Amino acid sequence: MSILRRLATQTAIFGTGHILAKVLNLSLTWLYTNVDHISPTDYGIFSDVYAFVAMLNIILTFGMETTFFRLIQDTDKPQKIYNQAFLVISVLSVLFLSLIGLLHEEIASLMGYDGQGIWILLMGGVMFLDALAALPMAQLRQQEKARRFVLILLANVVVTVVLNFVFVLFLQKGLTYIFMANLVASAVKLGLAFMGNLPTSLRPDFKILRPVLNYGFFIMIAGLAGVMNETLDRAAIPRLWNDGDLFNGKPMTGEALNGIYAANYKVAILINLAIQAFRYAAEPFFFNRAKEKDSPETFAKIFHFFMIAALLGFLVIGSFAKEIVSFNFFGLINYTFIGEKYWSGLDIVPILLLAYVFAGAYINISIWFKITKQVRFAVLFTGVGALITILGNFLFVSSVGYYASAWSTLICYMVMVALVYVVGQRYYPIPYRISRIGFYGLIFVGAYAVNYAIGPTDGFAFAFILKTLVTLGAIGSVLWSERTRPTFSPKVGNVDLSSDEDDATTHTQE
Repeated sequence: MSILRRLATQTAIFGTGHILAKVLNLSLTWLYTNVDHISPTDYGIFSDVYAFVAMLNIILTFGMETTFFRLIQDTDKPQKIYNQAFLVISVLSVLFLSLIGLLHEEIASLMGYDGQGIWILLMGGVMFLDALAALPMAQLRQQEKARRFVLILLANVVVTVVLNFVFVLFLQKGLTYIFMANLVASAVKLGLAFMGNLPTSLRPDFKILRPVLNYGFFIMIAGLAGVMNETLDRAAIPRLWNDGDLFNGKPMTGEALNGIYAANYKVAILINLAIQAFRYAAEPFFFNRAKEKDSPETFAKIFHFFMIAALLGFLVIGSFAKEIVSFNFFGLINYTFIGEKYWSGLDIVPILLLAYVFAGAYINISIWFKITKQVRFAVLFTGVGALITILGNFLFVSSVGYYASAWSTLICYMVMVALVYVVGQRYYPIPYRISRIGFYGLIFVGAYAVNYAIGPTDGFAFAFILKTLVTLGAIGSVLWSERTRPTFSPKVGNVDLSSDEDDATTHTQE
């Protein structure tokens, strides 16, 4: 149990910092959606640009973070792996920045933003700096230097937020200055990350470089497909929606529709605070513990309690989404997380929350192909997910708008989890208690359905109390089940007293 406590401690440190960083960062959502000179159309353009940034960052880092975590397990000279991985990122980043410098105006025109090449140039600089910082930050995670990692993360966000408030709120500036603020913050992050983490050599060592490139290539392809699942929607909506078509009875442009979708995506992303913190701590943890005899059982326990926490997040945020964005505490406090002109998109929040639950499940279960170096499967699973995302958006956005994007995201992650679980049990069997988690999932989804029927409280104490009681009832049911019939019981000798023996069936490893 001490191993689980260690992971919980690391996750808590990462989580505290990540939550603080995201809370600060989410203040920008409040800023962008509540100032008059930034419209839903402007916010839609901002989200569109960042959708491409996310995809390009995957290419620039070339899977080197995960590659570094995995390959240092097979050597007593981790610095050599670090040097070669950093060399790969450096070469790609310099080539990319050179290309942006030459073609930024043409790229802006291709994206539909004629005359705004400065946006592309600034964001190219952000991507260059962030790519160079990725591996030093990964090394801090691998060395379990969580506090320093968190401090750098917070410094980056604080600079971003402060400069945005200065530029947008006080100086009344627009998108160009928002991108400029991000560039300065990325430079601060890189400088702090480099302290004590510089490579000792950038000379190619082809004996090491070949496996680094081979492993990283598959991780990069899988990561690219994965980030498409997360961001393609915000690039597709403004291009696939016909400007002026009616959406919920009102004529809408693609950019405005994208702005509403992106703002409500920020509400759903609240659950990602814990998921991202867990990922920071768990990835190096899984690799470091993979060779231990009882690692499959440990991984099963981690997955089990993670899923309970994720489902709880779905229930709480989904049930009280309207209250979160329009915080009016019975007339005592009047605060809006996102501007009222964006509230029409709140009905996609529960769909996206559930998608994030499955995304978290995928992060957990997918560890097997990284440990066993079966990374070709990463391309298969994320490729199938990307295909679902692409088809869902391209076939249905023009008719049902961002609902197509939300449902495509959920279905994509559900299918990916099913695939990675079924195949993974063949190559690296882990005794997940699937039936128990499925049962808990029904409890939490059922409780959400009841709360949805009750509806937003809108300042009415009785409705708020009723929804709170339903939520607490669901939580209490799960806790009672874990207490009276524990999923993981201690072993006596060689006999596992686990209550879910049917789910813990041992598979023959090939």
